[in-house]
Amino acid sequence: MTTSLNISGLSSNIQWGDVVDATIKAMEARTVTPISDQIAKRSAQKEAWNQFRTLVNTLNTNSLAVRRGGIGGYLANVPTSPTSGRSLFSAAASTTAAPGKYRVEVLQLADAAKLSGGSVSDVGAARGLTGTFSINGKEIAVATTDTLRTIQEKINAANTGTSPSGVTASIVSEGGTAGRLVLTSTTNTSTGITLSDGTGGMARELGLIDTRSKPVSSATQSVAAAMGLSVFPSPASIRVGNKVIVADLSTDSLTSIAAKINAAGGSASVEPEQFGSETRFRLLVEGNVSADNGDPISQEIIDTLGFAAGSTGTVRQTVQSAALTNGGSPVTAATPLTALGVGGTPSGLAVGDAINIRGTRGDGTAVTVGLVIGSGDTMQTLLGRFNDATNGFKSGSRTATAGLGDDGRIRLTDDTGGGSRLSFSMSFTKADGTTGTLGATETSVPGRSRELQVGKEAIVRVDGREIRRATNAITDAISGVTLNLTSAEPGTAIDVTVERDQKTAVENVQAFADSYNAIRKFLDEQRQPDSPLYANSSLRRTVETFTAALRTKVTGNETFSSLAVTGLALDRFGTLVMNKETFSKALADKPEEVEKLFGFDGVGTAFVNATDDATRFSTGSISSQITSIDNSTVSLRLKETTAKSRLDLRREQLVQQYTRMEEALARLRSQSSGLLGTLNSLQQNQN
Repeated sequence: MTTSLNISGLSSNIQWGDVVDATIKAMEARTVTPISDQIAKRSAQKEAWNQFRTLVNTLNTNSLAVRRGGIGGYLANVPTSPTSGRSLFSAAASTTAAPGKYRVEVLQLADAAKLSGGSVSDVGAARGLTGTFSINGKEIAVATTDTLRTIQEKINAANTGTSPSGVTASIVSEGGTAGRLVLTSTTNTSTGITLSDGTGGMARELGLIDTRSKPVSSATQSVAAAMGLSVFPSPASIRVGNKVIVADLSTDSLTSIAAKINAAGGSASVEPEQFGSETRFRLLVEGNVSADNGDPISQEIIDTLGFAAGSTGTVRQTVQSAALTNGGSPVTAATPLTALGVGGTPSGLAVGDAINIRGTRGDGTAVTVGLVIGSGDTMQTLLGRFNDATNGFKSGSRTATAGLGDDGRIRLTDDTGGGSRLSFSMSFTKADGTTGTLGATETSVPGRSRELQVGKEAIVRVDGREIRRATNAITDAISGVTLNLTSAEPGTAIDVTVERDQKTAVENVQAFADSYNAIRKFLDEQRQPDSPLYANSSLRRTVETFTAALRTKVTGNETFSSLAVTGLALDRFGTLVMNKETFSKALADKPEEVEKLFGFDGVGTAFVNATDDATRFSTGSISSQITSIDNSTVSLRLKETTAKSRLDLRREQLVQQYTRMEEALARLRSQSSGLLGTLNSLQQNQN
């Protein structure tokens, strides 16, 4: 601590502060400044060693680059398809690649399986479902209060831990609060996603799989006759999703039951299947089929039909009309067209007026059909126009079938499942020219494919060997080469050429030479007397190990056993000079020898080892020097602090000393003045 002089030197007429400052400054020059200079010198040395370490690290990196296979690595040349002109795959060669030509044929790309559930109007509303289903063997329990989002979270929770399901769930928005559940496999395999229904038919309720009846011999005979039953249940109601229909097995066929389900606003179809040498038929239903709790015979009907969880498949699109009425009641097939109304409001149609039907089939082709009302025409006549095989919806390559529900709505169902553009509208033109509409139509059951994407493995054929993998990035078909498949084209073989990357090899060797020369330049700079590492023997010895590495020879090489013969040599200034033409020719003529010269038994490893030794933590020459500098600096800073403390103490002592001297002089001056005054007084008295 520095204390200011507290007297002005009035008695002595001496500026004690200047005396103290000059004294302390002289002492500081002798005791503190030499230490501070040493600290600054250590700091400059440490900065120089850090700079040297950066240069050595760069040399190490470039040494690793020239040591790797091919020196510059390998290139895999993949031409486009000679058939389609497309790029079927790309290839990346690693340092372990083997030069050569390989014939590759992409037969199939890997793909993740995707399944879609049914659409719900509000993904955040409780579904009111209770039961279970399993995904790849992991059971999902659904509670009454679960929303579609809650069910999604439960599915994703099953894909965690040590035994994940391998399936993730997402919700695809369909506008507003509506959406549907989509399951995606996390691996690309042909096994895809395995669903099994548990209690309550939850997988069916979610629309992930369909419900299927037993196979029967006929789609048009009564179910009892088709099954050969002499005893069968009485007519009873069954629940299909949230719709209820009545089935009479003595008279209803699978086709008529499907029609009832469709007419009620559900989705059902009859599908043929091979049964040995016979063709049998099943009833396929969208959603779960369950017993109607209010009908004691309902379960017997379900058991007889053999309804059970089916599989993924397609859903047929259904478009429905407005509620058509006859007075206050829904129309029937026998209702005259002249009595036709919409929502209880009469249309006023009369004989001679025209009903026009326009729409599109599932494939988007247009349909325009209609009729002029005759005196005996009924709703059945109108349905006949819908189902006309010449120009109605039953014509063309993609047909649809119309039916009339108990609620008075016409429902037009695509005969083909999956995405559909099926639509229709109904209008009328009266004889007097006035026009009107028979109400708005809407899609009651959207057509969709439950299986959005089929799970597949990638299949490639390499030099005649077929390889199957669960990814489109195949790493083990060609040694050291990764094939990234982008498009399959069976029958097209692509010749992949793997060769050394000459351009990169030249660049890597030049970078290696440049990094060595940067170190030599640094050494030359440090040889100047005012440099931080002037005359540093450790720096000199370290650089000498790098120069020694340049002289590494590979005795097994017949031609290129040393760097000089490949076009790399030291000039008279110690700079490593590269003749690119000589090196390129050497690499082209005998690539194996050049690669060996720079490889694990040659120059590359010699430099990697030398640079590793120099930069090794704690024990390397650079680390040792920096550690020594740090330790020395700590000691010097302690000495500097001690010396400064002594200076502060000496300043304090000088201040106190000169203060006492000034005080003594002041007292003497005061005493002298008093004595002189007394003498003067005595002299005056004598006179």
